[in-house]
Amino acid sequence: MNSSKNRARLAGLLWLLVAVTGGFSLFYVRSKVIVSGDAAATAGNILASEFLFRAAIVSNLFSQVLFFFFGLMMYRLFKEVNKALATVFLTSIMMTVAIAVVNAFNSFGALLVLSQADYLKAFTTEQLNALAMIFLRLNNSFGQGLLEIFWVPFYFSFGLLIIKSGYLPKILGIMMLLMSVGFAINILDKFLIPQFYPALFTRLAMTLSALGVLPTIFWLLIKGAKVQPLEDQAA
Repeated sequence: MNSSKNRARLAGLLWLLVAVTGGFSLFYVRSKVIVSGDAAATAGNILASEFLFRAAIVSNLFSQVLFFFFGLMMYRLFKEVNKALATVFLTSIMMTVAIAVVNAFNSFGALLVLSQADYLKAFTTEQLNALAMIFLRLNNSFGQGLLEIFWVPFYFSFGLLIIKSGYLPKILGIMMLLMSVGFAINILDKFLIPQFYPALFTRLAMTLSALGVLPTIFWLLIKGAKVQPLEDQAA
């Protein structure tokens, strides 16, 4: 039982580090780099703070490694509760990590076209700035949307596992289920009708995520998991 509680606390620490490293990458690029509708200003921001932009890419990749091990840790905790749901949970994380790593090529692509290499002299400055903007848009819009597809089964299976196991308060499981619905709506809006208030739906999904993820992280860190022996659960 103590090993399960310690495993849950370690998982909480890993998830906290995922949130910190991934959050830095996401919010730095969106708030400090991208200037909506202005490719020249966006390119200028990248070149002016190239080291920080590269640090954001590395931070994002590091967060995916941490997320990978978080998934393995939680799978070991939940596989005795419901192996099918635990497998969906772990597979969703693996798919998210894979897409996020591949999506990082778009950020490297933006750096590449702004590198002023000799073979890029065939393009004008305006064309290179536009290409860099395209790469960033692919990374932070459609690429992010693709990996959020697998956040839906991740949060849904996680919520059901919390409710079924009783390892954490059921309200946290309910929040996970609501988050899965929120991201499903956000993805459909982003891909099907992107002109219909996409920023609003993204903010709603992210707000739900913060309300569900942060309490779960801190519960795992402080309380761990309330694991009972299997024979007690059966009784």
